[in-house]
Amino acid sequence: MDTVEIINQNLREKISAEHVEIIDESHLHRGHKAAGGGGHYSIVVVSPQFENANIMERIRLVHKALDVEMTGTPKLIHALQVKTYDVAQWAEKG
Repeated sequence: MDTVEIINQNLREKISAEHVEIIDESHLHRGHKAAGGGGHYSIVVVSPQFENANIMERIRLVHKALDVEMTGTPKLIHALQVKTYDVAQWAEKG
């Protein structure tokens, strides 16, 4: 399973994400030695668990769901840009 699939699976299983968009931006950071082999990703996550949670609480939930990928060996994720929506916000966005 590649990293994009792992991210998608973990978010859906661990925080009940109903919608996940993942853009692999690793190619924009080739030669970035600090990455330690991990990729750069931009994600959009919609979860009912985000209802009544502020932005920092939402980001913490996402990071917790992807902790092993961000801190493990091998490190699969070096950088993560996150946008979060609860189900109602996502419906309004259309």
